[in-house]
Amino acid sequence: MDDRPASRVETTAAFIRGRIASRALARGARLPSVRELAAKLDVSKSTVVEAYDRLAAEGVVVARRGSGFFVAGAGRPLTLSAADPPPEPAIDPSWINRHAMTGAPDFLCPGAGWLPDSWVLDLGVQRAMRLAARADFARRRQYDEPLGHAPLRRLFSVRLAERGVMADFDQIVVTDSCSQALDLACRFLLSPNDTVVVDDPCYFNFHSLLRANRVTVVTVPMTPDGPDVAALERVFAEHRPRLYLTTGGLHNPTGATPAAATVHRVLRLAEEHDVLILEDDTFADFEAEPSTRLAALDGFRRVVQVGSATKAVGAALRCGYIAARQSWIPQIVDLKLATTMGNSA
Repeated sequence: MDDRPASRVETTAAFIRGRIASRALARGARLPSVRELAAKLDVSKSTVVEAYDRLAAEGVVVARRGSGFFVAGAGRPLTLSAADPPPEPAIDPSWINRHAMTGAPDFLCPGAGWLPDSWVLDLGVQRAMRLAARADFARRRQYDEPLGHAPLRRLFSVRLAERGVMADFDQIVVTDSCSQALDLACRFLLSPNDTVVVDDPCYFNFHSLLRANRVTVVTVPMTPDGPDVAALERVFAEHRPRLYLTTGGLHNPTGATPAAATVHRVLRLAEEHDVLILEDDTFADFEAEPSTRLAALDGFRRVVQVGSATKAVGAALRCGYIAARQSWIPQIVDLKLATTMGNSA
């Protein structure tokens, strides 16, 4: 005896009737397969079969041997008032990137870190750029050394030390941007099918970058004091990730600053579970007082840090860095040369 609840069959049939009435399924349209609709509505396949048979008996759909079920009947002419609203565009990290670059001047870009023009002009940036343009033209026509301009790497070393991060200038690779630094670091650290943990929420472009590297992404909740360490411990134990990709200092997009105790705990968990850490310190220039960095506590044993030199002066002035353990630098440089040859002089 069939003991399936009649309501499930009726609900399934009503779902199809509703799709037809709203013109989501037009005359002659093929209905979802039995397996597909069963999965969508979380019902058994036999429930879907019975619902389709009932609709066929009512003349709402017709069965075609070997092809499935199709919407029957001429139906009323479709009017604009009856039509479904246009579908929303698929919004993903790539969509956000495209629109951030092509939007109107007043287009809001939360998390982009672009300063108002009035702020930048007051900082003397134009004067500094004019001075740079008058620098040794002959030198600027040539490729710089593979690691990047040595005086700039020394400056990065000094700036990192101000945040408690000790990195010799030959542990630092200059990149065209922090985005390139992230890309090179991911290429170096990851292989396809690795698992990577990111914060939720996180910088939206992390997802695009990780998708390009063909890895599995797992998220951990973000709190005002940093990542939820209890959740992070569970994720590390369950998924055994290769990498934790996070932000140092000011978190993007929440603006949260990690508590020192949280940073200590995150690093301890990474050591216990043998997880590498990629720390994005792009917004360091906007932090009033430096908070504790993962790279500062770790000493570049398992942490790689990337950052930007130009967030405070303008998004179009592209310059970033990678700081890592000394033994990794030659391989990172090889990746940089393979993809860009060198930096702008």
